[in-house]
Amino acid sequence: MKAIQKFLAWIRGPKSDFFLFVLVLILLNLVGSNAFLRLDLTSQHSYSLSKVSRETIRSLEEPLSVKVFFSSNLPSPYNGAERYLKDLLVEYTGTGSKHFGYEFFDMAKTDNQNLARSYGINEVQIQEVKDTEVGLKNAYMGLAIVYSDRIEVLDNLTTSDGLEYKLTTTIGKMVSTTNALSGLSGKVKMTLFASSALSQFNIQGFKDLSKNVQTVYDKVNKKNMDRIEFSVVDPSSADVASLAARYGLQSINWKPQGGLSNGGSGTLGIVLEYKDAFRLIPMEIQQGIFGGYGIAGLDTLEASLSDNLQSLMSKSLSVGYVTGHGELALNDTKAGASRFSSLVSDIYEFKEIPTATADIPQNVNSLVIDGPKQQFTEAELYKIDQFLMRGGNLFLLVDPFNVIQPQGDMAYYGGQPTYEPISTGLERLLTKYGVTLGKNYVLDKTCYIAQQQGVGDMPIYYVPLLGKESLNKKESVSRNLAYVLFLQAGSIDITAPASGASAHRIVPLATSSSESWLMSDNISLTPYSMQVPGKDAMAKRNLAVLLEGKFDSAFDKAPAEALKAGSSLSAEKHLSKSVQNGKIIVMGTSTITTPSVMDENGQQPVAILVRNSVDYLNGNGDLIEMRTKGLGLNTLNKTTPAVRTAARVLNLYVLPALVVLAGLFAWRSRVWRRRRIEARYARKDGKGMEA
Repeated sequence: MKAIQKFLAWIRGPKSDFFLFVLVLILLNLVGSNAFLRLDLTSQHSYSLSKVSRETIRSLEEPLSVKVFFSSNLPSPYNGAERYLKDLLVEYTGTGSKHFGYEFFDMAKTDNQNLARSYGINEVQIQEVKDTEVGLKNAYMGLAIVYSDRIEVLDNLTTSDGLEYKLTTTIGKMVSTTNALSGLSGKVKMTLFASSALSQFNIQGFKDLSKNVQTVYDKVNKKNMDRIEFSVVDPSSADVASLAARYGLQSINWKPQGGLSNGGSGTLGIVLEYKDAFRLIPMEIQQGIFGGYGIAGLDTLEASLSDNLQSLMSKSLSVGYVTGHGELALNDTKAGASRFSSLVSDIYEFKEIPTATADIPQNVNSLVIDGPKQQFTEAELYKIDQFLMRGGNLFLLVDPFNVIQPQGDMAYYGGQPTYEPISTGLERLLTKYGVTLGKNYVLDKTCYIAQQQGVGDMPIYYVPLLGKESLNKKESVSRNLAYVLFLQAGSIDITAPASGASAHRIVPLATSSSESWLMSDNISLTPYSMQVPGKDAMAKRNLAVLLEGKFDSAFDKAPAEALKAGSSLSAEKHLSKSVQNGKIIVMGTSTITTPSVMDENGQQPVAILVRNSVDYLNGNGDLIEMRTKGLGLNTLNKTTPAVRTAARVLNLYVLPALVVLAGLFAWRSRVWRRRRIEARYARKDGKGMEA
C-alpha cells in the first residue's frame, strides 16, 4: 500500500510532469498513426480524395490489388511521388471498401525485380545530385493493378501530378469493362413495348418476340448479377403518342384497308431505364423484297443491350467522331487530331462515323465534330438533330474560315494565304438551338507575345490569351483554369430563344478580354501589318459556349419514313422536342486540338479545357475535379498597373510604417501605465504609502 501511495503522490507532484508529458506525446503519435484528422483548406481540395475516387473504390465487387514497385531512398523530388502514392493508397483504403488492397515490394530483392518485369515495369533513369555532382540513377517507379482477369500497368511515375487521376480512371475503366452495372444502387428497368395489334400484319418474328427477348434478357441479366428487371407492356392506341413523346418510341400507323376493319397505331421498342435516365433500343419493322414484314435487329439484340447498359450508366467508352466533311484526321500527327485522340485514349475510344453512309451507334453518348470544311447533307443534319433530341451530346469545334495556302510560284515568292468562309449546314442547327457562328476572327490585345529576333516582343493578336477572368468559374469545364490559348477563333453569339421554345440554358465558357475586336473582311494574319482599332470596336467576344437542357428540333418533320410506297404500315419516328436533356459545347476553332496548340502530355490549360469538355459531355464531370487539382493552375488575378503599384507601396512602406507606429504606441502605453500606477500609490510627500 505504501508503494501505491508513494506512486500516487509522485503522480500528483511536479516531479512526474515531464514523464507524463512524454507519455502523452507517445500516445498521441500512436493514435495519429492509425486514425488521423486532416483539414484541406485549398480551394481545389488538392490534398483530399475526390468524390469520384471514393465512389469508384466503393463500386468494387471483386478484389482489386495494387502492387507497387518503387525503389527505396529515391532522391528529391522523386521521393515526393512515392510519399504521395503511399498517402493516396491509404486514402483509398479509408473509403471502407473491403475489396481494395495494396502492397509495396522491396525492390532490393531480385525476385521482386523479376516480378516487376513480368508485369512490364522496367527501370527508369532519374537524375540524382550527390556531392555537388549531377548523375543518373536507375530506379523502379511503377505499379500494377490487378482486378478480375484484367491487369493494367502505370509506369514511369516520376511525379505526383495527376497521380490520383491516373489511378482512379484506370480502376474505373477496368471496373466498367468488367461489369457495366457495378456499384449500382437499385435495379435497371427493361421494358419491351409491343402493341398486340401489330400481330394482324403477320410480322415475321413478332409472335415469338417476347420469348426471344426474354432469352436475351436472361443472358445479359446473368452477366450483370441480376440487376435488371424485365417486363412486357402492350400499349393501347391511346398510349402511343405519350410513349413517343416520353421515350422517342416510333409510332407505327395503319389505315382501314383490305382485311383491316379499323385503322390504328401501335409501337415497338425496348427501353432501359435507371432513375431519370433511359436508353431506347428501337426495333424497326422492315418490308421484305417479296412482300411481308419482319423485325430488324433481333440477331444483334444482346450486343445492343450490353452497349446501351454501359451508355445508360455513363460508362460508355466510345465517342463518335464524325468524318466525311474535311474534319481533322485522327491519324494525322502533324496537323490533325491525332494528339487529341491520344490524350483521351486513357478512357475513351474515338469511333469514326461517316454520317453520310452510317447511322450513329446506340452505345455512343456524344459526337465530336472537329473542323469540318464541307457541307453536310440534309439527311446527315437530321441524324445529328435527332441524336440530340434523344439525349445525345455534341462537341463542335468549328472554324470560321478555310485557310488555303499559296501554291507554286505564289508560295515561292511569299504569297499570302487566302481565307474562304466555311458553311457546313451546322450553322442552321446551332441557330435553332440558340447560338450563331460569326464569320470572323477574334483578335485580342491580351494575347500571346512572341519573341522575334531583332524586333523584340511581337503581339500575336489572333492568339487570345485567356486568364481566369475570361473563363467561367461557375462551370466545371472551365473552372480552375487560366492562361488558355485560343488560335484563329471565330466569335459565337448567343441569341434569345423563341417564345415557347424548350427550356435550356446557354452560358459562355470562355470569352476574350474587353480589348478585343473582330476581323471579318480582308483577312490577313501577318503580325507586322495588324493595327489596333479604336475603343468603339472593342468588346468581349464568346469563344466557347455551353448549351444544356431540352431543345426544339431544327426540323419541322422527318424525311419520308413510310416502310415502302403502298405499304399498309407507316412509321413515324420524328422527335420535335428533346425527350432527355442534352448538352452541346461549341468552340470557335478546331486548331486547339492540333499539335500546334495542344501539348503532347496534355498538361497545358487548353488541352485540359478540351479534355474537360469530353468528360462533361460523357457524364464524367467528376473527373474534371481531379484533373484540375493542384496548385499549378492557381494564378494571380489580373490587375492594372495602378493597383500593382499601390500593392507594392503598401507592402514595402505602409505595412512597415504601421508596425513601427504600433511599437511606438505600445511603448508609450507602457510608459503612461507606469506613470498612472506611480501617481495612484505615491504620497504627496513623495514617500510610499503604508501597507
